[in-house]
Amino acid sequence: MLYPEKLKDNEYIRMIALRRDTDGNVGTNENDKKIWYVKSFNAFKYFINEFRETHDVYNQIATNRGKLDGTITSQRMRKVIYLDFDKKEHPDMKDARECTQMIKNKISKLFLHACISSGHGYHYYISISPTCKIKEVTEINRILVDILGADIKAASPTQISRPPCTYNHKLDDDTYDYENKERWSFVKVIDNRYRVGNQFKAFKLPYLSKLINYYNNEQENIKILEKQKWNYESLNEYPCYLCVRKMLNEGADKGQRNFWHGRIVNMLKAEHCLDSKIYSVCQEYNLKCRPPKSKKIIEDDTKRFLEEDKYKLLGCYESFKKDDPKRKFVEDQCDKVYCGTYHNGAKISIVEGQAAMLNKKLLTKKSFRETKGHEFLIITLLEVYKESFGRRGFRVRNLQELLYSSIKKRYCISEKRLKELLEGLKEKKYIEISPDKKKPDDFKECRLKMARRFRELYQEHIKFYFSVANALIDGKISQTDYIVYIALVNNLDNGKKATYEELAETLGLDELTPNEIGKHIRKLWKERCLVVVKQYSDKGYEWNKYKFVNPYDGDDSNNTDNTNLDNNMDIYNNGLDGVDLDVNESGVENRLSDYSIAVGLLA
Repeated sequence: MLYPEKLKDNEYIRMIALRRDTDGNVGTNENDKKIWYVKSFNAFKYFINEFRETHDVYNQIATNRGKLDGTITSQRMRKVIYLDFDKKEHPDMKDARECTQMIKNKISKLFLHACISSGHGYHYYISISPTCKIKEVTEINRILVDILGADIKAASPTQISRPPCTYNHKLDDDTYDYENKERWSFVKVIDNRYRVGNQFKAFKLPYLSKLINYYNNEQENIKILEKQKWNYESLNEYPCYLCVRKMLNEGADKGQRNFWHGRIVNMLKAEHCLDSKIYSVCQEYNLKCRPPKSKKIIEDDTKRFLEEDKYKLLGCYESFKKDDPKRKFVEDQCDKVYCGTYHNGAKISIVEGQAAMLNKKLLTKKSFRETKGHEFLIITLLEVYKESFGRRGFRVRNLQELLYSSIKKRYCISEKRLKELLEGLKEKKYIEISPDKKKPDDFKECRLKMARRFRELYQEHIKFYFSVANALIDGKISQTDYIVYIALVNNLDNGKKATYEELAETLGLDELTPNEIGKHIRKLWKERCLVVVKQYSDKGYEWNKYKFVNPYDGDDSNNTDNTNLDNNMDIYNNGLDGVDLDVNESGVENRLSDYSIAVGLLA
């Protein structure tokens, strides 16, 4: 498992035998340290038998260039990732089975090819394709050690390990005994699955990096989804400084706590709150922070914010310079559709307060084939803002204003193209365009409405976060990403499967193959329009759980992989805030065993 069947001419396996004094220090006698360089299994075996009773025997994990000193520069080739778990560091761990489960609970698809009992813990070996990229291997090894809670020394590029059939002369009190054999621990194999079965395949380093990314993304998902989300349904009026109110509800992470504390104090001062209330609110905010500060520090900071005028921290993210990290803090929490401050106090009412809607009559296969992403965006804006402009109604110029991206500093649809799209939607009988009586020749003053057949009461709609439309306006996602998102929500709402194949069938577009659908789902995840949580069935099938979240409400995530899922509509219909679409198994075409999934064979 550790070494190639045939070594190169100047390539050796470095063997070490150490004899320590009672306190664990290697003796100074020349017989206390033996180093051999071997080139065959017989020589490897002979060294072990020769010294195992009188010394602690080790082998270097990587092969050695020549008969050198075993430093980083002399390491040549490596075939394993190595993990070392000390029982003292994990006092609740009873046996190897529990240690293995601890690893699997974190990275389920990390197949453990061998487990060795070292006497005071467990060593794990994970087979990788032979490589001389020692630095790259040890970096991945280091990250896995950090994630799994193994001994950090196991990630050394010059790592040595105890081979099976040797003795560990270290006792429970950390002293060494080379005289009383009954006190020694025998180093033995607990489990060895190296090359077991015809589906064996060593891991490639990029795939291990992928598993690490999955784990990190999952931790980010948990971080996002465990926040106390802002409840839009609780809004009795259209609030200013919505981002500050959201942080009051959710708390801030370390590195942002003081900044948001200052904004909270300034907002409450602007509302003429009593100092006693401000102190109380700030203490409540602190308890939701990760981690919270002491009560005394919060009290002192609140006092400083109240007394000193230099803490003028209010304002939208655009009021901060582009290179100021505070701009990013505010922008990440910005939901401009709902925020009165963003719109300079304009009281724009949002239909049903929390969601954008699209009539299901618009979501047929024919419509998906004939309707562009920007056309769906225009319809979304019409639905959201149809009651927002009083008796004058929703005008083309209002639509154009809403299509302006404060991030890109431009309109996401040009004036000429917007006119073409609106006329096309009118021709399809999706919308109505009525010229203004006083300015009949001014297209910008034309009034826009959804066509009558879409305005009937109690028609079925899909609902989704309006800020996903913002993501399209701001250029974070493409028109096709937007259409795929709508198709995903529509399928789930209709009780249909949401496999890539089923979404491709729903959209009916030749260019949107299942593989292309996967790319768009990954883009939506990357831009935080939804959270994808990897799930595995009891049989080892992989599928995605989709969690629909506000894309301006969390941190960036990385890409994900292919999926299969059926929806649970009872959960979906309970509301959009933190929707958890739990799913069951659906037909996986490439059926793989638990073992083949574990060693990294992807469907």
